[in-house]
Amino acid sequence: MCNRPVARCCYLIHDDSVKFSLFYPVAVASAAELGKSLVGLDRRHYQATINELREQAQCADEHGWTSMMLAEHHFEVEGYQVTPNPLMLNVFLAQHTKRLRHGQMGLVLPNWNPLRLAEDIAIADHLTGGRLDIGLSRGYQSRAVGILGQHFGVGSAGGDRAEVEARNRRVFEEWFELMRRSWTEDLWSYSSDLIQVPPPGLAWPHPISARLGAGVVNGEITQVATVPKPLQTPHPPLFTTLTQSPATLDWAARVGSTIVTLASDIDMVNGLFQAYADAAGRYGRQVGHGEWRPDGGVALCRFISVARRHEDAMVAAEQAMAFTADWLGEFGFFEAWRLPGQEGPVPRTLEQIIKAGGAIVGTPDEAGEQVQRLREQTGVEYLVFAACGGAVDHARMLEMIGEFGEHVIPSLTEPVAV
Repeated sequence: MCNRPVARCCYLIHDDSVKFSLFYPVAVASAAELGKSLVGLDRRHYQATINELREQAQCADEHGWTSMMLAEHHFEVEGYQVTPNPLMLNVFLAQHTKRLRHGQMGLVLPNWNPLRLAEDIAIADHLTGGRLDIGLSRGYQSRAVGILGQHFGVGSAGGDRAEVEARNRRVFEEWFELMRRSWTEDLWSYSSDLIQVPPPGLAWPHPISARLGAGVVNGEITQVATVPKPLQTPHPPLFTTLTQSPATLDWAARVGSTIVTLASDIDMVNGLFQAYADAAGRYGRQVGHGEWRPDGGVALCRFISVARRHEDAMVAAEQAMAFTADWLGEFGFFEAWRLPGQEGPVPRTLEQIIKAGGAIVGTPDEAGEQVQRLREQTGVEYLVFAACGGAVDHARMLEMIGEFGEHVIPSLTEPVAV
């Protein structure tokens, strides 16, 4: 498993001042194989990926990482992101870890029936022993949202058509409200032109329901109660991927969801953090600049590659570019790493990401210095590190997780053996 031995009876728990999460796209083939064939269709590739993911989660569990988060993507026969149901993987990985939290970045709400998703999340929270985090996303890939969200006329977020953007946002926010009621209220109802819960005139003549007051009046359902409720109260911590949208930031501050940003410019990061704190204050929630709490805050996302030798960290980082540049680059993500004054298309290179501050690459000492600098510049308490498992060799991933956990995390937090 980890290439550094760790006593099985001893886990390192660090204080709550700084949290470190891994964020995986879950590619099912190596950098050398991606882009050569439709490897997402290969059953053996996926089985090998699940086994590697389990070992990497166990390694993170043993080395003090806070959580592992997975994306939601559909129909990706190319093999770069094969995670159609991250909740199922969350539950699977939780059975093989002791303290590591599990989440998503994020669940694409327009893809789902919100009541079914609320139920699935609640069950997953119980099955993980209350170690579940919930990441929320509006969905930027048309192949997924355009197919799974077609019944409500939803397209992908981030396009240049105002009516598509508005429809996506409306469904996203309304679906979350239905999920919130499912988790926090007993009997409830909801009605809009998108959905009615329950629809009028729905017969339910069962005498036990009527006798217990289960939302039944005169043989018709007037209210529902979704069960089970989550183990965590009022629900698992929320995270929202941020595309620098003021509307998303305001919504996250209102509902108590942590924003997670890829922004690399420090002035922009600090501006976003302060904007979130100001918005939270307007909604009666006091969140400090850079602060994180289970009921909301801010987090910073960076790509990561750490190894004992700087040269090895660079090799792993170059392997990750098979995902970052070749796949993710087509969706406009490199705009987050545009340098001040840089014109024209942003080069899709590792050098560009490093220069922009979008990646932490190097030895544990070098990585620790970079993380400490980020904390001093922004006050950030929650760092999410994008790690391209699958594209990067399994052994290199284990080395990165173990080296960062053994040398960097303890330097920034106080460990307690349990």
